[in-house]
Amino acid sequence: MMHIAIVEDFVFDQKHLIDLIQKNFEKHGEMADFTCYESGESFLEAFRPGLFNAVFMDIMLAKNGLNGLETAEKLRAVAARIPLIFVSNERDYSLEGYRVHPLDYLLKPVDADALDWCLNEIRTFLSEPAYIEIQAVLGQGQSSCQRILLDDFLYAETQNHRLIIHTLKGDVATRLSFSDLMELLPKGGRFYMSGRSLLLNFSQVISVEEDGSVRLKNGSCLFCSRRKKKETKEAFMEYLFTCMRKGMITDE
Repeated sequence: MMHIAIVEDFVFDQKHLIDLIQKNFEKHGEMADFTCYESGESFLEAFRPGLFNAVFMDIMLAKNGLNGLETAEKLRAVAARIPLIFVSNERDYSLEGYRVHPLDYLLKPVDADALDWCLNEIRTFLSEPAYIEIQAVLGQGQSSCQRILLDDFLYAETQNHRLIIHTLKGDVATRLSFSDLMELLPKGGRFYMSGRSLLLNFSQVISVEEDGSVRLKNGSCLFCSRRKKKETKEAFMEYLFTCMRKGMITDE
């Protein structure tokens, strides 16, 4: 069951949006649970990472508190990738709103066809696995099953004929080949083989420079092979374009 937050100060608009989403879910044989908030402050106070699968947020909200854009900026500080959908009467906020990378921007009264596309994008996002499980090498011939969150995955490389996965929580050695590892990872351009011995997670990359240097969000700097630097840069730009089109945030 999908858990959806609706941040909207008009009860009528809350009910209208819930009704449309429920009708869409019924067609797909799915169910959803809703929690409504009438202010950005009450939503942020209740929010915890993992609590909601998606957030629908009115941009205007009450004039005596945080508006939707301000609320979204604070949300992104603690949840960079949760699908965020703006809802508003005003077209003028659409460009300003994209600085917090919404998945979509719906005008009131919300149209069922526009909402259908939005919900399908949420389903696609949620269908990607959050982690992979591999056999990690511990030393002295021992190994154990280890779970690696994809959001923690930085890059993988070979060291002394062994594949090393670098993560935000540390390094993991495995006997897997790159082809085996790629089979475990989701498709779609987020994970990219730059040459024969470097696997990048583009969601952790800030930039790919002309000289082949790859700057990561954690401050690391890597170098892809000379033959692959142009292809790597093009693949990264394509990934960024896809993220912008789908409203997925990639920077911190």
